[in-house]
Amino acid sequence: MPEARLLRRVVTLRVRLARPRSPVGSWRPMVRKVGTSRIVREIGRGGMGVVFEALQEELERPVAVKALDAKLARSKEVVERFRREGRAYAKLRHEAIVQVHDLVEKDDQLYLVTEFVDGVDLARLLAQGGALPPEAAAVVGARVAEALDYVHFEKLLHRDVKPGNVMVSRDGEVKLMDFGIAKGEDDPALTRAGMLVGSPSYMAPEVLAGEEAGPPADVWALGVTLYELITGEKPFRGKNAEELFAAISRGRFRRVRSIAHGVPRRLARVVERCLSRAPARRFRSAGQLARALDGAAARVLRKVHPRARLVALLANRGYVTEEIALSRVDLSTLAATRIADAKGSPTATSFPMRRLHRRARLALVALLAVAAGVAAWFVPL
Repeated sequence: MPEARLLRRVVTLRVRLARPRSPVGSWRPMVRKVGTSRIVREIGRGGMGVVFEALQEELERPVAVKALDAKLARSKEVVERFRREGRAYAKLRHEAIVQVHDLVEKDDQLYLVTEFVDGVDLARLLAQGGALPPEAAAVVGARVAEALDYVHFEKLLHRDVKPGNVMVSRDGEVKLMDFGIAKGEDDPALTRAGMLVGSPSYMAPEVLAGEEAGPPADVWALGVTLYELITGEKPFRGKNAEELFAAISRGRFRRVRSIAHGVPRRLARVVERCLSRAPARRFRSAGQLARALDGAAARVLRKVHPRARLVALLANRGYVTEEIALSRVDLSTLAATRIADAKGSPTATSFPMRRLHRRARLALVALLAVAAGVAAWFVPL
């Protein structure tokens, strides 16, 4: 790509990254109620706002309420971007996508009311225990890929796929969220010329080159996410924006199995294909990627339900009590997941017994070899 074009984008992004986050004082006093939802507690903060847990009283169901930062609300572009998140959500009906319930304007403040996911995002899951067992990462990636395939079918793009935007519920459900920068084919561009939209580490090479993002860019971002889930590291890194962008543009990264030796070759090839520098060399669609990930996971999981594996993983990392986990999965699945999460090993239902059998066979062979050697020593010549 022309160096001047890349440099302009790097400078622009560095300016954006250098902007201080809105201080706590920029928030108005917390409202008690948004529409029919009563605010219960704050559960998170992001670049555009605060997220609350709330109770939709008439339906007696928990919901999440995202409030746009009061200072950001002064920007027409930001407000339109926030509204567009609501419109993008409203079009989508998929089990792996967080459902939107309402978009509320109250006292010059914007609120997005969505489904409440009782669980943890992948960024926190990584921070808590490091890389995931390979088959668990494949299960999560397959569900996200299915969601992206549906999003692309609806002529939308997510454009910010990353660990922090994927939730795993305590029931083992996977949910893709935060469509704040989702873009439809017919939507006008809301960003000024030279501005990049998304999280730097998850931006595809063609996006950095100034080309229009398409479905392959979402596939690439999911590939970066999968690489991080499996190895515990990002494939492309740099001390600053220039170094990071240069690394992404070169497209060179350490092979998955050079970091995580126990990852099945089939799964490693899937992840590395997502990170191909040329969009045409990646998977033709997110749906094709989902099928490849399901196939890789199936070879290990066998009779274990994918959601059961995720529930067991959350239990092992302290996000689900063992009592609750055992109401959804059996003890052997819980024990096998604990072993796999500690060692990064495969976790089929019979995993501990299979490993024991393999070791017993090796021990028997060794014993027979020793016995044969001893016998040969005493045989008279």
